[in-house]
Amino acid sequence: MIKFTLYFTSVLLSFIDQSQMNGWCFMEDVFVNITPICDPNEDTINNDPADISNDNAVNTSEDNTVNNSEDLLCHICQQETNSVTISPCGHIVGNYCANKFSRGDVDCPFCIRKIENFENLYTLTDHEFEKQSPFRLRVLTENETNNLKSKIRNGMTDEEFMARFWYLRRCQEPAKSLLLDIKHHIITDEDRIYIAELKGKLLSGEISEIDVYKNHYKQELNHLESIMLWAFYKEFQKTYIQYELNIRKNYLDFVYT
Repeated sequence: MIKFTLYFTSVLLSFIDQSQMNGWCFMEDVFVNITPICDPNEDTINNDPADISNDNAVNTSEDNTVNNSEDLLCHICQQETNSVTISPCGHIVGNYCANKFSRGDVDCPFCIRKIENFENLYTLTDHEFEKQSPFRLRVLTENETNNLKSKIRNGMTDEEFMARFWYLRRCQEPAKSLLLDIKHHIITDEDRIYIAELKGKLLSGEISEIDVYKNHYKQELNHLESIMLWAFYKEFQKTYIQYELNIRKNYLDFVYT
């Protein structure tokens, strides 16, 4: 019954979204200024993208030197060197991107052929994969901290605050549908009072963004929350829905300060 109710609600909300696009924006204030807090390019852990390449590169030549294909940056992430060959098509990507592809039912991004194998793939553990991910927790840079405070001062909604710190991983942005689900099914008046206190503490510097994540990020989801996030990832992370939900369970083990 709950699934049916949520399905009906999602259909109804889709019509509402369409109406908003046509000018009927009675909830527009909930969705304004949804911009990133953190910038993956401003990384206090690994400031040199070459480090990722060095960690991921796999030497395949007999003299233990990197071959010509690895001299080129991965065309997907532009951060690591090409080292993994996708078969049967033969296109080459970096090891991190190949690991991401291997976690889902993904076709080759260059030719859309079905991937059957990854040659020279160095399989990353979940911990290694997260350590190289822009979603991992770390100390925000000065610019990012100012961005967070600016967003709060300029009216970051309670729904967006809850979406970011209760449900989404670093660098993942809430969508209108997710904010509506939180507004209508999740957030309470008590939550709003508490969130107001957290916003004040963040602005004063009494607590950090990592503190909010560590104390409020939900590792265990109830049935309603699971359906809500499944719908969100289905819309934006179609290939990696189950991986996204699985990695949430140990996300807070990856806290790098």
